[in-house]
Parts: sequence; structure tokens; C-alpha cells
Amino acid sequence: METTLDRISSTQGKLKVTLIEADYKPEVDKKIKQYSKTAQIKGFRPGMVPKEYIKKLHGKSILVDEVINMVSKTVNDYIAENKLRVVGDPLPDNEAAQNIDWDNQKEFTFEYEIGTASDFSVDLSKIPTIKTYDIAVSEDKIEEAIADVRKRFGKDTEVEEVEAGDMIFGTLKQESSEFDVKDATIPTERVKEESAHIFKGLEKGSSVKFDIQSIFSNTKDLGFATGKTEEEASALIGEFELTVEKITRVGTAELNQELFDQALGQEKVSSEEEFRAEISKIIGENYSRESEHLLDFEVEKTLLDNVSIELPDEFLKKWLFNINEGKFTVEDIEKDYDAFAKGLRMDLIRNEVASNSDIKLEYTDIVEEVKAEMKNYFGGYAYEGLEEMIDQMARKTLKENKDNAVRRYTDRAFGKKVREFLKANVSVEKVSMSVEDFNKVAEAVYA
Repeated sequence: METTLDRISSTQGKLKVTLIEADYKPEVDKKIKQYSKTAQIKGFRPGMVPKEYIKKLHGKSILVDEVINMVSKTVNDYIAENKLRVVGDPLPDNEAAQNIDWDNQKEFTFEYEIGTASDFSVDLSKIPTIKTYDIAVSEDKIEEAIADVRKRFGKDTEVEEVEAGDMIFGTLKQESSEFDVKDATIPTERVKEESAHIFKGLEKGSSVKFDIQSIFSNTKDLGFATGKTEEEASALIGEFELTVEKITRVGTAELNQELFDQALGQEKVSSEEEFRAEISKIIGENYSRESEHLLDFEVEKTLLDNVSIELPDEFLKKWLFNINEGKFTVEDIEKDYDAFAKGLRMDLIRNEVASNSDIKLEYTDIVEEVKAEMKNYFGGYAYEGLEEMIDQMARKTLKENKDNAVRRYTDRAFGKKVREFLKANVSVEKVSMSVEDFNKVAEAVYA
């Protein structure tokens, strides 16, 4: 057996594998012998089918299978042993393969087009300093958050006249059609600013006419108001009449123990001062998460900007087209290629960092990734036995492996572990600033 790699460029090559009869014949003869012992063919006793008869019936298919399997293993072994940074999958020369004479040939040659990333290294000590942000919690933001909490837990009261933010209930009909909805709901906070005057000041029992498509900025809100699907709502046209039957307004909850318990949990705080401190802490934690997300983004962006990796672009576009089997056109692939290449470069960098730094993924890391996702489903609520239940659910999810769950969560856990390593090993400068300034920075970075 002979395997050679002819380099076309620094990122592309032709991998050639040649097999002679001595390479594959022992395995083919072994497989024919196994068939003769297990085959059940009419006219022969079990285990007594002559090898020559098996060879006549199945020899060609056995030969093809063994040669293809041997070539495939040889290609994979060559890539691993030579530590080639292969991207995409080797593309076989199908035209040459189709011309093989399996009945008469004794020597077989297979060629593969391969794409590799150029050589590169990741020296974290040479990566420029990256800024992270310590966002100050202002009194204005605390007041804003408390006002939101008081409104969220306020009780609905029925009022006589519509003001901004009220909910209007009534009958919505159209004279020119049979449309008649007796439980229409208009959330005035979702109404377009230029249409708000239509509803302001309306009283119970009053009616108003308007163009149905002029009220909301999207069909989702119109569907909610009319009790229709988004598709049905988008088809509504013309003038409609709303007759007001009920108006409700969310009141502002009092700053008392009932609100503290509703918002934060039973007896977590017992005074307004403690409540404000806890709200400030929650805001600060939210800011910290936003800052961490931005830092993750900045670390990856800085690495991509400072680690040069050349890719076999034309090979990859061809490979993407082939593996998607007509799902995407050449134009589609061209349009999305830059984003794909960026992600591929980042994957190569992560793998290089993990390899050089001996970063290993444990099963518990994968379990924790599943648990973190499940905890989000419970919205931060906690009760006795919840942690144990989530742990059991996470392990069951991985064991069942539906929709390739193990691979999905493994990739996430690996990405997280490498991100944490990177943030701990690049130069990071902490800068204090207001949330308004942080938002400007984030907007510029994500743009």
C-alpha cells in the first residue's frame, strides 16, 4: 500500500492511495471463509458451502467493501499521523472511481482532494489588551426597576375613561363584512404612537372607527387584539368599529412586605432599604452578565484579528455545495461563506488552545451545561428537591441522546471551557462606566 500527498498550495492537495492485491486479499479471503461457514444456501448444509461458490456469488461485493473500507481507514490514519489541519472532508475523485474494473483489476488507486488550514500558532501573551467593563448601578436605574416591579405586581382596576397604557375590551366589527369579535382586546401600550389619539379619552359604551391596519406596527399584536392568527390578521383590511365594554388599568403596588415577597421570594427582605439593596444587586448582576457577554465577543474578535489563518476557500465552497446535496445554491453559499469561514477559524483557534493547554472536558462539564439550560426553564424559581430533579433530568437527556443531544451539549461545554481559559489568560483591563456609555460601546462593537 502506498499513500502520497501532492501539495497544490499551502491549503490544498491531492491525497493518493494505491492498493495492490497483497494489501486486500487476506481480508477478502478471510471474509469469504466466514461467509462459507455462516451462509444458508439451498442445496448445501449449514457451514458446508464451498468457498468458491461464495466467491462466485458474493466475491465482487466483498472485494468492493473491503477495498473501500481499507482506503477510508488509510486516509483517516494518514491525516491523523501527519497531523494535517484538514477542513471539510476529503473529496473523492468519483469519475476515476466509476471507471474501476472490479472484475479484472488487481491494483486500485483512489485520489482525494483535501483542504487544510495554513500553519498557525496562538500566543496569548502577544494578544493586545482587551477591555472589560464595570458598570455602575445608578439611583435612576434602581428607581426605574422598582417602578417596573411595582407596576408588574400591581392589581388591575376597572376605570371609566381610557388613558395611555390601559387595556380596552369590547366588540370589534366591520359593517362591510361578517367580521364580528365580541372579545377584542386592545393593549394601548402596543398601539402606534401616531394612532394613540384614537383611543385616548374613550369611555365605557362609546364607539370609535379606524383603519384596522393603522393601529399596530406588526401582525402579532393585531392577531392578539382580534383573536386571529398572524396570517389571518394580516388579511384584515378596511374600516372597523370598536365598541368599548370594559377598561382596565394596572395600579401601582405599595412598597410593603407583600410586594417584597412577590418580587423576591418569601421573607428574603423585610424593609424598603433591604428591598432597594437587593434590586441594586440584581441590576448589578445583570450588568455583569452583559459585560461578560461583551468580553466573550471581544476576546474572539481580537483573536480572529491577530491570529492569521489561511483557508482553502474555493475547496470549502465546493465541499459545502456537495454535502448539502442541492439544498443551497452556489449563490447561497457565496453569500454566507464569510460567516462560515469566521466560525471555522474560531473553531481552529479553540482547538489549538485546548490542545496546547491540555484543556480536557469532563462528563460533569457536559451535565452542567444541560442543567444550566434546564434551570432557565424554571425562571429562577427554587424549591426543595429542584436541584436533584434537574440533575436527574440532565443525565437522562444525555443517556437518551435524542436529536444528537450529547454532541450538542458537548460542543457547548467545550466552547465554554475554552472561553473561560482564554479570559483568564489574555490581558484584560477593567474600565468603570455608566450603563449609558456601556450601551454605546456595545452597540459599536456588535455593529
